[in-house]
Amino acid sequence: MRMRSSEFTRPPIDKYVRQRQVQLAVGLECRKAIYLDVNFWITLGDTAAGRPAGSGETHLLGSLRRRVSAGKIFCPVGDSTFAELLKQSDPATRKTTANLIDELSLGVAIIPFEWRIGTELAHFMYAESNPNDLYPLKHLVWSKLGYVLGHVHPTLSGLDEETQEALQRAFLDHMWTISMSEVIDRIGDSWLPDFFARFGLLADALNVQNAEHAGELGSFQQAYSAEIQGAIDVFAGTGVDILREMFMRSSGYLPELSTEERAATERELKKFLAVAFKRNPTKDALRTLHMLACMHAFVRWNKGQKLKANDFLDFRHATAALGYCDAFFTEHSMRNMVSANHISLDTRYGCRVISDVNDALDYLATVAN
Repeated sequence: MRMRSSEFTRPPIDKYVRQRQVQLAVGLECRKAIYLDVNFWITLGDTAAGRPAGSGETHLLGSLRRRVSAGKIFCPVGDSTFAELLKQSDPATRKTTANLIDELSLGVAIIPFEWRIGTELAHFMYAESNPNDLYPLKHLVWSKLGYVLGHVHPTLSGLDEETQEALQRAFLDHMWTISMSEVIDRIGDSWLPDFFARFGLLADALNVQNAEHAGELGSFQQAYSAEIQGAIDVFAGTGVDILREMFMRSSGYLPELSTEERAATERELKKFLAVAFKRNPTKDALRTLHMLACMHAFVRWNKGQKLKANDFLDFRHATAALGYCDAFFTEHSMRNMVSANHISLDTRYGCRVISDVNDALDYLATVAN
């Protein structure tokens, strides 16, 4: 292992981003977070636009609006919400839904799926060495709609460090006020075909693998073990990057790993995490990986079921909602999966999962009181 002689310093903008995130999270603590899947958003958007709707949907929209206005709730969205919103072929319907998101979300988004896993890994690993010098995990996952796909900062060549930081702060402050409607107008949807085609190819590949190995599974726990190991394999590289950052923070120097050293570090980290996931505290800390493994294992253990492209977005909705929200309004099939006795993700993370409009109204009534 080699060292760079230069001292390690994080870009000043990173500290400012974290400051804004924590301020946002603290300001939301008095509200319940209610995550709506896209079907709920579309139905409520149609209702808000005056299109034909049942009395239940009309009452639900009114109840959500009143509780947002009263400071009781907010309805955050995630990157998968944004992606599915862009799938709406009718521009008018898409705009109506975006306007409703602006109203009920208070402009709040949860950080993207991969970033959330990285944040949980970093929090977990830093907590092993310095648990008293960390923000609560729940303070690190909220952002604003302008950054629903992640934080990107402008960099202009020729600027001194102070001017560069001032530019990046000003840009972030502006993006912090951007609405979903503005994001939709600016980003367009040219990237969508490739984005969803990737999920379709992944579903086909995993269905073939699951069929080939179906006879090897004797229990749900075996399916879970295989899935969590697969998830660890995918994100072990992120863990190595976090370890390097931890070393830099403690020593001031950046360790340079050869290809062989990095591979060896990844192998050791995979072994450590595989053992760690046998403990409940790890499943609580690295909740997104645990939930993802559970849902994939659920499909594998239900051997007649096949993955569909949209399942990957549904799983992302579920991990965002169950991991960080108080309630999740979704479809019957998702509710049945995450609340199944051998998974019980709703119970583990204290999230009420609701798929019926009347049940949603009853839940909101309890929030009002």
